Amino acid sequence: MQRFDSRTLGIIGIAAAAVLFVAVNVVANTWLRNLRLDVTEGASYSTSAQVKPMFASIKEPIVVRVYFSEAIGRASPRHAEYFQRVRDLLQQYSELANGKIKVELYNPEPFSDVEDRAVGFGLQAVPLGQLGEVGYFGLAATNSTDDQQVIPFFNLERAQFLEYDLAKLIYSLSEPDQPKIGLLSTLPIEGAPAMPNMMGMPQQQQPRPWAVLGQIRDTFAIETLTPDITIIPADIDILMLVQPDGLSDAAAYAIDQFILRGGKAMVFVDPNAESAGMGGPPGGGDKQGIDKLLTAWGVRMVDGQVVGDIEAAARVGIQAEGRPVAADYVAWLQLRAGHFDTSDAITGDLQQINLGTSGVLEKVEGATTTVTPLISTGPQSMRMPADKFLGLPDVVTLFRDFKPQNKAEILAARISGPAKSAFAEAPKAEGVPATPHLSESKQPIQVVVVADTDILADRFWTQSSSFLGEQVVVPTADNANFTINALENLTGSPALSALRGRGVKSRPFELLESIRRDAEMQYRQTEQSLTGRLEELQKKVSAMQVREDGQGQAILSDEDQRTIESYRGDILATRRELREVQRALREDIDRLQGILTFVNIAVVPILFGLGLIVFAAVRRRRRRSAAA
Repeated sequence: MQRFDSRTLGIIGIAAAAVLFVAVNVVANTWLRNLRLDVTEGASYSTSAQVKPMFASIKEPIVVRVYFSEAIGRASPRHAEYFQRVRDLLQQYSELANGKIKVELYNPEPFSDVEDRAVGFGLQAVPLGQLGEVGYFGLAATNSTDDQQVIPFFNLERAQFLEYDLAKLIYSLSEPDQPKIGLLSTLPIEGAPAMPNMMGMPQQQQPRPWAVLGQIRDTFAIETLTPDITIIPADIDILMLVQPDGLSDAAAYAIDQFILRGGKAMVFVDPNAESAGMGGPPGGGDKQGIDKLLTAWGVRMVDGQVVGDIEAAARVGIQAEGRPVAADYVAWLQLRAGHFDTSDAITGDLQQINLGTSGVLEKVEGATTTVTPLISTGPQSMRMPADKFLGLPDVVTLFRDFKPQNKAEILAARISGPAKSAFAEAPKAEGVPATPHLSESKQPIQVVVVADTDILADRFWTQSSSFLGEQVVVPTADNANFTINALENLTGSPALSALRGRGVKSRPFELLESIRRDAEMQYRQTEQSLTGRLEELQKKVSAMQVREDGQGQAILSDEDQRTIESYRGDILATRRELREVQRALREDIDRLQGILTFVNIAVVPILFGLGLIVFAAVRRRRRRSAAA
């Protein structure tokens, strides 16, 4: 038998390992192509189990055409990688739909028929150089009835929402008959029509529709209703009432009977609607109609009260004593998972919701319905008079005077169960239909009530940027997700709920925030004391008796002069002390933040490295012991 020396065996081993490596990769690429392991938090790169049935239920074929210029991939590797992700997701969807989704990939060369088709779909061309070369990276999808959905350009700013954008597009093509929402609002949620250009005056930019409305329209059809409506159209599936002030008796009665007959509703009411703009006062108008309905449904909004939560207070920039400072605004809330009912499909997967000067909901004593909180404050909350927030509120004073009441307050709730009518009989008004009056519900009612309208306003949950003349809206909180989740849940079609909120991650240093908040509370108390001393000293200086000579010049006695100089010295000393307190607070926070950052970023790798060194040393020692 031929024997091989160690060198030959080594060469054979390396060659065999190389062959095995190639073979494993070939087999894996062929047989394990669809095997995926997603270890990201929240499985951000996996198709949600709740969404998979949506693709399996597609009956009519959908053609998805992806246009990607190879020139863009050469110029931007990030876009090339993004294209691979788009292609892979669409291929997954095609497999889930059993071939009902057909994916076509195109490279639109300049002056080709493919480029003409891309332009015809409305895709956006991106300039790639100074010679006029352009590229495309967009999508156009159609169904069997020639309905069309387009993504003009895959912007990298929305990369984290890719799966939702694609699934939403396919859902809208597979379900062309969308549920209909009846929208009744006294706020400018739908924007405003353009004003005519009169007398040569420059055209003023009109308010745009709120971004949440565009997202709602991706899933629902919307019909606008007015506060004097006398009947709810028969094709309305759900009512969306946003600060429905000034409801006539006939309108309130129409809503009442709609709910009792099995209709659903989502209601937004607010004691201080900051986003009312020119549409009305922040506190709203006549709430008698909606208050009457809410009471009949078993809940009420506490009149004239705004709730704050010092643990969830948003950090805002303000002007104090002529300089910009950062302060916690206790009435603007950034609520996270601990404030949501995780057992409810509406709020179970949400990460963060931002509210502005929200009201408080309470259950009506003796109500027959069940009121289930969906969103609540923490125990470190406090009710405050709504009139404190008219105009420009004093953010620092609100923080300094905050006294937690050790009670969680309800901000949003689901109402279900049997309910009675808010009316003993139909009101005698013109236009009220002569239909049988319902005194109680035919089945358990389903209503969601939110004690805030600013939750819908763009500035509380979005950031926008301009790309090729188009506004790109990037969510920073789950406000729209919560709204659409609730509407889908009420209509019984929560197909896309599992996808919402992915990518909206806010992971602050909670320990740092708690310590910073406690330190700032102490600082504000010291600041109040020092500020009070400053005011007192300045009043004393102003109150000094001053005599004037014949030329109007002030004459001060030596004693007065010495007293004023003493006061001025005290004023300067107090100002120095106040600045020192501010500097010390900032230093403590910066030092703690540096320590936490070091621990999170450096300590773990250092410990891992030390562990490997110890492991290697122990292993070497064992080998030596075994050899001995």
